[in-house]
Amino acid sequence: MLFNSAVFAVFFPLVLGLYWLLRRRYAWQNLLLLAAAMIFYGWWDVRFLYLFILTTTVDFYCAGMIAHGKVAARQRLIESLVLVGSAFFCVTVQWKALPAVWKQLHSAGSVHWGLLLPSSLSGWYVLLGTLAMVTLVNAGDRWLTSIGEQRRRKVYLVASIVSNFAVLGFFKYYNFFAESFAASVHALFGITPSAWTLHIILPVGISFYTFQSLAYTIDVYRGKAAAMDRYLTLAACLSFFPLLVAGPIERPNHLFPQFLRPRSTTRQHWREGMWLIFWGLFKKMVVADNMALVVASVFGPYDGASPSHLVPADGLRMLFGVYAFAFQIYGDFSGYSDIARGTARLMGFDVMLNFNLPYFALSPSDFWTRWHISLSTWLRDYLYIPLGGNRYGTYKTYRNLSLTMLLGGLWHGAAWTFVLWGAYHGLLLVAYRIFAPSLGEKKKAVPLPAAARPAPETAAVAYSFAFPLPLPKQWLAQVPWGRWMRNLLLGLLMFHLTCLGWLLFRAQNLTTVRVFIESIFTQPHLSAEAIEAARKVLFYSWFLVLFQVFQLITGALDPMKKMHWFLRLNVWILVIMSLLAFASDKAQSFIYFAF
Repeated sequence: MLFNSAVFAVFFPLVLGLYWLLRRRYAWQNLLLLAAAMIFYGWWDVRFLYLFILTTTVDFYCAGMIAHGKVAARQRLIESLVLVGSAFFCVTVQWKALPAVWKQLHSAGSVHWGLLLPSSLSGWYVLLGTLAMVTLVNAGDRWLTSIGEQRRRKVYLVASIVSNFAVLGFFKYYNFFAESFAASVHALFGITPSAWTLHIILPVGISFYTFQSLAYTIDVYRGKAAAMDRYLTLAACLSFFPLLVAGPIERPNHLFPQFLRPRSTTRQHWREGMWLIFWGLFKKMVVADNMALVVASVFGPYDGASPSHLVPADGLRMLFGVYAFAFQIYGDFSGYSDIARGTARLMGFDVMLNFNLPYFALSPSDFWTRWHISLSTWLRDYLYIPLGGNRYGTYKTYRNLSLTMLLGGLWHGAAWTFVLWGAYHGLLLVAYRIFAPSLGEKKKAVPLPAAARPAPETAAVAYSFAFPLPLPKQWLAQVPWGRWMRNLLLGLLMFHLTCLGWLLFRAQNLTTVRVFIESIFTQPHLSAEAIEAARKVLFYSWFLVLFQVFQLITGALDPMKKMHWFLRLNVWILVIMSLLAFASDKAQSFIYFAF
């Protein structure tokens, strides 16, 4: 179910209305949110629900064993029944046959129920495997709880990590490595292996909920979060539908306590929530979706480029295509995050900030404190610091930075272009630390993004970039022009370095990257198509850029409440009219759903 779809426009108000009808019983609200999440996520493919339930069940059990050395029999029964039931109803039952069953019922008055169940043993493997696993764990409970504390804690932490990465690795990377192996064998030996790849379907948002669930067990092990005593409560926390598919990747010690107490909202919460939803829709449906048309027209002919592909003479068109993708991916992903935060705010939840004006960054480290903050801080806390961070000398610091960003690139997708994108950003972090240490390392203890979560009304802008505006008539006299020009140049440099990374991110192969770079730098000429691409980029992005400049100079990510009511009214009119005039009739998927 897409945030920008008509279905969600009906789904969310219904859930919100029922949610506040239950305001006196927050435990019932949690169950409602769990049911809503199952509908929301299962809307794409009901089979995906089994993977989410499997991840939740394993991590509930592992966290309980880490923290307490046991899981209550009642909770084990609940999670066993839910897991087995999901294996049957989500995977074994053939829901695609339901229209045929319905047709039989109307035409013949009877139903051949065998259509709903697999006719071969292979269709029952998931259910049988789940039954076997559940039986073994419950039968061995007495032995499992008798393991010594230190050993038990490590065993269940490893079990959680291995199970999560096994699911993520199989569904996200199996095809990639299988096809890469087949290509290598063919290149080296001239042998084409048989078609043994499975072409696994990638479940929507698997990387996001896997990382959030994994953070839970790791934080329980570290003593930073308490283990949930109730299985369905944990399931409600991990499946919170605004965040389920594309984040932000929340931390247990921030989000989970909000499920254990009554929630309330104020008039200010409703104002902020509605603005975040509409502003997110504007970013997605007006900016990102229209930029996608420019990107498709520029990149499309080169997606399958061969090494002998001719380099186009209008390099500026290629450059505007890269600019368009920079706006597309930002509008798409930050738009999703805004909608997620807005819907959560209307239900009384506070969700972490995920984007903080990233294209105003002055350096790579500054960029990663602003772009996908929930992932960059996750990589810092659960990968970079455990690797050693910057505690063991310069060389190992560079190694840890590079490895963290390399794995961050691989997290985004199973393709060599993503690996190269991660390596490129690791190289930028290292290069800035070497050649511009004042920019490359803002904090000695943590060279990667800071964990602090700025509140919308007090969020810090780029360090030393913004300047105060005490009175409109006085600001020209108080602007430090030397520093302003320096930071403007640094910002432009970082933006274009980021755009080079987006070229790696968007390109389907390395030949496309070569064609674009060669065209931009050796043949930077105009053409009618280049002018049209530039016109569309400017037309659909001007208000986003203007509004973000206003956010920058006011030092607030939510400047609406500081505006005069008439100016605020005009902003609302522009956003709503743009949605009505320029949004596509058909809901377009979000880019990060593929990750």
